[in-house]
Amino acid sequence: MEKTQTDFINKLGIGAFTYISISEFCGLIEYLFENVLIIAGTKPITTIWLPEIMSLFLFTIIVVWGIKKYNRPIEIDTRKTLKSLITIFFGILILQFLFSYFGTDFLMEKYSTEFENYAKANKGSLMLRGYLSFLPILQFVILGIILLINKKTVANNVYN
Repeated sequence: MEKTQTDFINKLGIGAFTYISISEFCGLIEYLFENVLIIAGTKPITTIWLPEIMSLFLFTIIVVWGIKKYNRPIEIDTRKTLKSLITIFFGILILQFLFSYFGTDFLMEKYSTEFENYAKANKGSLMLRGYLSFLPILQFVILGIILLINKKTVANNVYN
């Protein structure tokens, strides 16, 4: 009984840390891509929308790839997997911190004109940023749809 309960908690942790790790990784890539677009002098509206859409697309690709790769019921060491995912999650958080702490200051100093131009041109886009707040909700919708579609596939593989 205790092993089953521990295994369930580990699997719940695996799912949670997988989701937040993928989400944080996509957020890191989005932030890096946004900085690249600012440095490249891309139009502010493009710099606002493109990283968000790219992050959503990357999230979807990673989730679909992960489900296809691990779509067969296999025995795993849930404790070891959970520890690995926690380590990956904190590694991503450290990378985010390091880039935002060191990288942003460096880029803003080196490309100050580009960042100033972006900030000036971006002042009127507050409403647009409000609309973009719906994209993380879209991540949950996409994840739910993918899981519901693949639920049938996993069930069919178990019983065949």
